[in-house]
Amino acid sequence: MIFYWKSTCSTCRDARDVVLELQPAIEQRNYAKEPLTETEVLALVKAAGSVAAVLNARHAIAKEKGWKEHPPGVAEYAKAVASENNLIRRPITVRNGKAVVGFVRDELQSLLK
Repeated sequence: MIFYWKSTCSTCRDARDVVLELQPAIEQRNYAKEPLTETEVLALVKAAGSVAAVLNARHAIAKEKGWKEHPPGVAEYAKAVASENNLIRRPITVRNGKAVVGFVRDELQSLLK
């Protein structure tokens, strides 16, 4: 189990409180301080099911490239996120190869129980 979050994100901090209440020993990765690698992004896309599931379509680069309507391939996306972490939605919680993207309390609680 691992919780990927960005310390400057208030939604991430709220989700982190719920996660730590349910799983106090969960591994945490604050990617604001330790950026994600391409390999990690590939694993997150796999756990979430698609690039679209983890893509931050509100980011300027995503808008400029039209990724909301036509998400990039996994390799292109992983490379982009490795150089600009804000292209990935947050937070992401992964357990047993499945991911919950964002702070959806019911889904998060179900994943962590």
